[in-house]
Amino acid sequence: MIPFDLHVHTIFSQCGIHTALEILARANELGMKGIAITDHGPALPDERINSPFFERFKSPYPDLIFLKGMECNLADDSGKIDIPVRFQKCMDVVLLGIHPNTPMGKSASAYTDMLIAAIDKNPCIDIITHPNDPNYPVDYKRLARAAKAAGVALELNNSKILYARAEAQSAVDLVKVCRDEGCKMAVNSDTHAIHELGLDDSVRPILESVGFPEEMIVNRDEASTMEFINSRRGNKA
Repeated sequence: MIPFDLHVHTIFSQCGIHTALEILARANELGMKGIAITDHGPALPDERINSPFFERFKSPYPDLIFLKGMECNLADDSGKIDIPVRFQKCMDVVLLGIHPNTPMGKSASAYTDMLIAAIDKNPCIDIITHPNDPNYPVDYKRLARAAKAAGVALELNNSKILYARAEAQSAVDLVKVCRDEGCKMAVNSDTHAIHELGLDDSVRPILESVGFPEEMIVNRDEASTMEFINSRRGNKA
């Protein structure tokens, strides 16, 4: 199980089906150390930005660390992302992934250029989500080098493998590149349904088979997660 899950969706993402309270209650029940709720940014159709969540909501579980964040989208080809400026100060963690608002069919070089431009222009970005999405292929080596230089982690996404939305080999290749390039990774569930919370059973064997160093996983435990988050806070301005 992932002790501190940094990629979780609620009903405020069109693909999520649970409330924040239901997610928090389940995480607390599982004995997790913490979670980040990271609903999608507004560039995706039908996404809702919930003001009370960012400005007023607090977790009722004192033993569970609760972080607020967003999984942002590319807003254009130049590296602009759709993070709402009004709520950025409320965010503890910022994720970025390529989603269907970005057209498919471009080259791996083009998608890699977009992500690297986004990293360069938006120092608030902490994690690049599911870089092994087959709909948006990227050059793992170029991306890992850029991410490492910026202190950004690349994600190993359990759901992509669990639901066969990416080939297991793509995750193997990603982990090998991150290992060889010294790029840190975040192992996340990408929860959309409550039973997925904290799951890493589809990717844990990959980490072990590749020999990925445990100390290079930013959310391997509570201490490492908060060290990563706190080290990134200066980039949120």
